[in-house]
Amino acid sequence: MCGLTALLCALLLASSGRAAITIEGVTDKKVYADRVSFVVRAEAGFETTAELNGKPVATDISMKVEEPEYYELNVHKLSRVARTQESRLVRFIVRASDRGNSEWGLPRWTPYPTIASAAAEFTGARLMVVTPAQYPPGLEIPVIARIEDASGRRVGVNGRLTAPGFPNQPLSLLRGVGSVFLPAAREPNTISYTAGIHALAVTRRIAIEKATKWRIIRAGDVSATDWGENARIRITGDLTIPAGATLTIGSGSVIVIDPGIALAVEGRIVVNGTTERPVVFTCQDRKVPWGGLVFEKSTSRGDFTGTIFTGSGADPVWFDHNPGHGSSHRHDECLLYLANGANVTLTDCWLIENHGQAGHGEKAFLTMTRCLVQKCVTGGQYNGGALTLTDCALIEFPAATAPYTDGDNDGLYLTGGTNLFTDCLIGWSLDDGIDAGGSSAGAVTVRRCWFEASYHEATAWSGTRMRTAIDCVALNCGQGFECGYEAPDVNTVHCLSTANLVGARFGDNYDWTYKGFLTVRNSLLLFNHRDLWGRAWDNWTVHVSQMDVRDNYLTVLDNDFLDNQLWYPQADPRQLDALAFFLPTPADPVGLGLAVREDTLDPAALAQGIPVRLSTFTINPVAVDYTIATAQGPLTIGILHFAPGETVKQIPCAGLDLQNLNPVEVTLSSPVNAELTGRRRITFQDSRGNL
Repeated sequence: MCGLTALLCALLLASSGRAAITIEGVTDKKVYADRVSFVVRAEAGFETTAELNGKPVATDISMKVEEPEYYELNVHKLSRVARTQESRLVRFIVRASDRGNSEWGLPRWTPYPTIASAAAEFTGARLMVVTPAQYPPGLEIPVIARIEDASGRRVGVNGRLTAPGFPNQPLSLLRGVGSVFLPAAREPNTISYTAGIHALAVTRRIAIEKATKWRIIRAGDVSATDWGENARIRITGDLTIPAGATLTIGSGSVIVIDPGIALAVEGRIVVNGTTERPVVFTCQDRKVPWGGLVFEKSTSRGDFTGTIFTGSGADPVWFDHNPGHGSSHRHDECLLYLANGANVTLTDCWLIENHGQAGHGEKAFLTMTRCLVQKCVTGGQYNGGALTLTDCALIEFPAATAPYTDGDNDGLYLTGGTNLFTDCLIGWSLDDGIDAGGSSAGAVTVRRCWFEASYHEATAWSGTRMRTAIDCVALNCGQGFECGYEAPDVNTVHCLSTANLVGARFGDNYDWTYKGFLTVRNSLLLFNHRDLWGRAWDNWTVHVSQMDVRDNYLTVLDNDFLDNQLWYPQADPRQLDALAFFLPTPADPVGLGLAVREDTLDPAALAQGIPVRLSTFTINPVAVDYTIATAQGPLTIGILHFAPGETVKQIPCAGLDLQNLNPVEVTLSSPVNAELTGRRRITFQDSRGNL
């Protein structure tokens, strides 16, 4: 009898040892919208432990997961008698439904606000300001600014350009460029506009005309003609420059175009503006836009120098109303539409505050040098042909402060063709910096480009053929350099990717096919939420065999990619030379401030910590004191330390007893190797004055 009992007990133990681990609420390889709850069940006779992304979680208790992220739930079960072990892995994603399907496996990302540069960052720089020299009354006056070094290279500083007499029209500099509009003058006068920032100042005088005599150009064809310098032209109907004809416009001219009106160029248009006397294409009321310039014949040519374009893009569904003009992620009317081998060149031009897309190409050719594209819905989509940009800035799509929408607000979207970008600034976009996707073949090369503050990828490389980034920077973006869907051959060589969610990524945010290859060499992937990530959602695995990642510096070493070095310049100062190459300004004290957009915040924000940001990375260590206090006195005092290359730190609030305290102030003070240029004090207080 005793033997039978022992046998039955042994069978029961063996059976229970083979029992599956029970996890309720989540399934392997599944995506959940906004939140999910799960329970790990413990069993009698077993020691059951569970970890969620490496952190212990309790058993037999419902655990709610609400933060968007990729999660790994690891459960281990150990038999107390037989000492046998079992384990189970459940991989799942919580995605933010307000972000659509664009961020699988990633936390919700909103770029941190820009921090103004310290005075030292402007050392050796000069200020260039462009305004019309003479202008009609009744039109808002465009102003463009650029910070350069002695060689004419853009200096990557942030700040606010101000001018006496125009307190409500500051000009925000984003990495050395920006624009603003002054109010329309109503009376004849000479406006003295003196713009300044730190030790830099430039005065521009704008003569407002007493009486402007407009030449009216009505609908029809424009034969070969020269409108001359300082022309005052009002276009009231759709125009066509026929093949074989050339329209020339001289410096200082102002072209006012009626609402919805377009200019078709089948021949050639030559605009000879200068930085001292630019040509302006605008409309009487910039809230009521004109159409755009259409170059859609093989004979279409455009040569623009020193030209300001604003107020275009009247039709928000232009591509729907004009079938046969190609495909576009955005349907808005373009300032510049090119097709069928058309060729357009812009030099020292400024495409600012247009309602639609800046451009669109269908097997056409666009070359831009030292141009600014700012505040459009997107820089445009280019299908085939060639796009060549040198020393250009493409920023704010549609605006740096615009609330997030999943609307394809890319800096550029490229499908096919041969595309080359050199020394360009691209960013502050609600989607990607450059999205090179689609199945069409075509190469994209970016050299010495700076990508910043895009909600999604700095470079979203998909499709086929070669995608190459050399000597580039990706900062404050959702992801830095991405090898996405289909089969791109992505090469990232000697680049810096820092303060992003992901530094370099194989895979994308969809369950599509991933047959490409990612190479990252001689680069710095530093202080990102994940420096390196190779997990794609076709099979939820890390695609190690499709990645060649070596000879790089990482903040945290990755066991899948061991041929890299740990970033630790405190022990190896030679590493700083690698970082110094990418500095956008002199390596002196940098700007520093609380990285928030309001002076008063809801107390709920405290749980996430309080971000503090530098104006740029630096080779110097930076420190700043912080105080969290109430009217009764300090609650906590501490110091934030920024390592070389690090640009964002969080003031920790976990563990503070903040109940019934009102209000709570957070203050920064005593910076080291930095200057307090941003917010130095914020208050946490709800609408009723309670914390």
